[in-house]
Amino acid sequence: MGSTAAMTPRERFLSVLRGQPVDRIPLDMQGFNNHYSPAVEGWYGFPSYAEVRQNSDPGYEEIAARVEDKCIAQYHVPSWANRYLVTPRQWIHETTVGRKGDRVRYVREIDTPKGKLRGVVERSSESVGTIWTVKNPVESEEDIEKIRSIPWELPEGLDVANVESLGPDRYGRRVLYTYVTSPAICVAGMMDFQAFLMMCATDLPLIEELTGECLRRELQILDVLLAGPGIDVVWIGGSEWLTPPLASPATYESLVQRQETRLIERIHAAGALAHVHCHGNVRETLGLTIARGADYFEPVEPPPDGDITFAEAKEMVDGALVLGGNIELALLEEGSEQEVEKAVKEAFRRRRQSMVLATSAASNQPVFSRNALRNYHRLVDLWEELSTL
Repeated sequence: MGSTAAMTPRERFLSVLRGQPVDRIPLDMQGFNNHYSPAVEGWYGFPSYAEVRQNSDPGYEEIAARVEDKCIAQYHVPSWANRYLVTPRQWIHETTVGRKGDRVRYVREIDTPKGKLRGVVERSSESVGTIWTVKNPVESEEDIEKIRSIPWELPEGLDVANVESLGPDRYGRRVLYTYVTSPAICVAGMMDFQAFLMMCATDLPLIEELTGECLRRELQILDVLLAGPGIDVVWIGGSEWLTPPLASPATYESLVQRQETRLIERIHAAGALAHVHCHGNVRETLGLTIARGADYFEPVEPPPDGDITFAEAKEMVDGALVLGGNIELALLEEGSEQEVEKAVKEAFRRRRQSMVLATSAASNQPVFSRNALRNYHRLVDLWEELSTL
C-alpha cells in the first residue's frame, strides 16, 4: 500500500486483518459500526432505518457524529442464514403481534410438510437487531422431524453484493460484511438451550447430523455470496454456546472446530477474511481459533465476563490472530471515566500491531445516560491519544 499516512477506517481495519502496516490501531464500536441493508428491513427482527432515526437520542447522535471518520461501518449483505436449521426464509412468516413499553414482540410461523411450528421473539424497539427468545419453535423430537422435513432451497433474495448501489462512502468507512452462524448453533438456536446440551450428551450423532446439514446449507449460501466481488469479511458467530465448560473439548471439536474450519476455508478461497465472534471464556479455544484459520477474533473479555485479559490473549496468540476487545458494554454504561481509562490503557499494553480497540456489544439503552455519554467520549479521547503506531 505504500505510505500508511491518513488511512481511512476501512483501509486501517482491513490492513490489520491482512497483517499489513497501519497508521493507527483500528476502532470498532458496536452500535456505531452497523449499516443494515434495506433488504433486511422488517424481517427477522431488524428495525427499519426510519425507526432507528426516530428513536435515536441526542447522546447517541453526538457520539455517532464524532466517530463517523474514525470507526468502520459494517455494510450488511444478507445471507438469510438463521438459527432455525438455516430454514429458507420463504418458509418462515414473521408478524408483529404487540408492543409493551420499549419491547416489540414477533411471532414466527414456520410452514413444514408435517405441520406448522411457532416461535416467539422480542427485541427492544431502540436496539439494532438484538433478539430475545420467548418461545422456541422446536420443543420435541416430533418438532425436529417437522423442521427437517422442509426441502432445502436457497433463500429468496440471496445474491452477490450490489456494490454500485451503495452510494458514496464519505469517510472511507465501508466494510462489506455478510453474517453466518456457527452451524451447530443453527441447531441449538431452534430449541431450548438446556435441551440442546442434553442432546449433545445423549444423542450426539443426531446433533452432528443436523450440524452437518446446516454446514452444507451455509456453504451453498456462501457459494452464491462469494461468487462475485464485494464482500470483504464474513462474520461467524455463536460458538460461545459450546466453549468449555458448557461443552466438552471433544464436543467442541466435533461441532465447532470441524465445521468452522470448512467455512473459513471457503471464505479464504474467495479472497475474503474470516471474523469469529465469541463471548465469554475463550482461553481454551483461542489456539483452536488460530488452527481453523480465522483472521479476526472478538470480543476478548477480561474477568469476570471472560477468563483472560487482553494482554494475556495477545501474548498467547503472538500475532497469529488479530484480537479485538477489552472494552465491556457494562463498563461504558455503568463504570466511571477512570475505569474506562484504565481499560483502554490496558488494551494498548504489550503487542499493539495485531489488535483492534473494540467494544463488546451495542447499547440497548433507549436514551444514553450522562454517564454512558461521558464514558464513550473518554473512550474516543484515549483512542485518539494512544492509538498512533
